[in-house]
Amino acid sequence: MVRSPRLRKQWELYDEQEYQRAFEEARALLVRLHGPDLRDAYRLVGLACHQQKQYSQATFWLRKACEGSDDAGDWLNLALAATMQGNHELGAEAFEQVRICQQVARYGQHPGFYLQLYWYACALYDKAAYERLQSLLDELADVYRRLHRTETTFLYARRLPFLSSVLILAMRHFAEQEKRAEGVAWLHALGEKLDEEGQRQVNQAILDLMAGDEQPHTGNE
Repeated sequence: MVRSPRLRKQWELYDEQEYQRAFEEARALLVRLHGPDLRDAYRLVGLACHQQKQYSQATFWLRKACEGSDDAGDWLNLALAATMQGNHELGAEAFEQVRICQQVARYGQHPGFYLQLYWYACALYDKAAYERLQSLLDELADVYRRLHRTETTFLYARRLPFLSSVLILAMRHFAEQEKRAEGVAWLHALGEKLDEEGQRQVNQAILDLMAGDEQPHTGNE
């Protein structure tokens, strides 16, 4: 998403983690802005609230940023804020808009649909929304199975999360629910379709899950 030149100072404050100052200064400009500049101000105000864990306020402002927006990033911001607020219905509706925006753009919007899906899945995990999370993990697993290849450079070029990151999320998801046997079966089904490196990571994840190690060694050392 393109940042408004009229909010350069406020975005600099945000980047410097001066979230409250960024919020205050951007909000003071709202009455003077229009069009894309106003949308960017809503975006900045909402993100500043999100960074301060003021999720209800973040949701309020980010909904304004999403009005009429075809930017998947705007809708993802709303999906994350609403999820962290505990409003899972709004979060799911917003993420569906992420999917629609990416489909219309032929999945060309940065940083990539499956990275956005992974970040949304992480938010669901943080809120223990395991039933909703499971379908996203299944969707990610299907992508890796179709591609077969799992080396980091290959996944990075296709704007996909690294397999190790998804395996860690999946392991924690199953461990938190005390569903280790189900997790092992899920991992086995995934590993069968992957290349040698992917199978190595999955096998290590299985061992770690069975051992109760929630800080697995699944990365590419």
